[in-house]
Amino acid sequence: MLGYLLARAGVPVVVLEKHSDFLRDFRGDTVHPSTLQVLDEVGLLRKFEELPHRKVQHLSVQIGTRMQPVIDFRGLRPFNHLSLVPQWDFLDLLADEGRGYPCFDLRMRHEVVGLIEGGGAHYWRARAVALR
Repeated sequence: MLGYLLARAGVPVVVLEKHSDFLRDFRGDTVHPSTLQVLDEVGLLRKFEELPHRKVQHLSVQIGTRMQPVIDFRGLRPFNHLSLVPQWDFLDLLADEGRGYPCFDLRMRHEVVGLIEGGGAHYWRARAVALR
């Protein structure tokens, strides 16, 4: 998201992703109301809503045999829910939209391997990752 926002503002950005795709289950699947508001403000909400997702207005946990309400989004505006969306779909959307900006550089199969310091500046050192 930050890479997209920087590129949208005209700031050159390089985004590194170690893998060749975003298909991993270890990433979260929740998009919170504040993130939905940002998506709306930058004009991506309509495309986001086209992704497979489920809206959740309240969360509960089971304690013994009883369900205990924990979070209720229903009073929030303008978004009274969080969205459960496969994270890989959300990241693909952001990557696709970022590619529309000439200063957005997404490098798949690259990992950070160190930090280079010099002249008061810091740069990440990266290397390409071999396909597995």
